[in-house]
Amino acid sequence: MERENVPDSWIGRRVWVITVATAERTTQEQGILLNMNQFGIAVRRPVLGGGEEEEVVFYPWVHVYQLGPLIE
Repeated sequence: MERENVPDSWIGRRVWVITVATAERTTQEQGILLNMNQFGIAVRRPVLGGGEEEEVVFYPWVHVYQLGPLIE
């Protein structure tokens, strides 16, 4: 599979990050894209239960199936 170049314009936008959890299951996360580099994808998202926000880094890249902005 070819690597897709992610535009810098996605930084600061709300995105979906879909990851492969197991062979049969994927997970979907939604948050504000903070940064992307060789170490991972940093996203800020609300903490479950409301209120605060947390920064989450998805690493390694091989588990990320799809990354893209929300279509409104």
